[in-house]
Amino acid sequence: MSAPRLILKQPTGWFAAGQEFAQAITILSDGAFKLYVYASLMANRHTGRLNATVDELARAMTRAPSTVAMNLDELEAHAVCCVARDEGSIFMLEICDRFWPYQRQQPPGRSGPEAEFVQKVRSLFLAPACVQASFSAADEKRALDLYRRGVSMEQITRAIVLGCARKYVSMLNAKVRTPITSLQYFSDIVEEVRESAIPESYWEPLRTKVTRMEQQWQKANPARP
Repeated sequence: MSAPRLILKQPTGWFAAGQEFAQAITILSDGAFKLYVYASLMANRHTGRLNATVDELARAMTRAPSTVAMNLDELEAHAVCCVARDEGSIFMLEICDRFWPYQRQQPPGRSGPEAEFVQKVRSLFLAPACVQASFSAADEKRALDLYRRGVSMEQITRAIVLGCARKYVSMLNAKVRTPITSLQYFSDIVEEVRESAIPESYWEPLRTKVTRMEQQWQKANPARP
């Protein structure tokens, strides 16, 4: 006998609360998790972004603004959300990919080579385990700037490899878990790669070393999926 068919009481407006919620509830305090749930329900499904101020969030959640501000700091500390602030007030909150169940879509109006370049940069940036971030509006802007300045994908790839190598050395030696949260981290390294005369033979061994350090760091930090 087949199981009875599940029927939604409200067929519209539902949210895909799956493993992302299960993951968040294990690392967040009650207040921060409640704010994450609220932001998830209210964010644009295509972008994972919500525009609001601290006061607006406080009113919606019937909490003090100072409490909401603390919860936001916690969400950022755990790389659950990225928050862009304007003199202390939020003007854009974006839920990071690790905690957002939907595939993000490119903003309207971008197509062709620019969109393809930005998407490749996004994939390269989010791939390493030492990166815990969304690909924010600021990151998109930086990627576009790289495209318009003529930075090659190979140069960006090498900059990310070099930057991650340095980050893993720092993480493994200092026993800290401070992740990379913005494409800005690689900006100076991109220029370093473009201006240096590092031989071709340097890069493949470095990629192998980064893979080995990443595995070592993940083994030492099993909570990281």
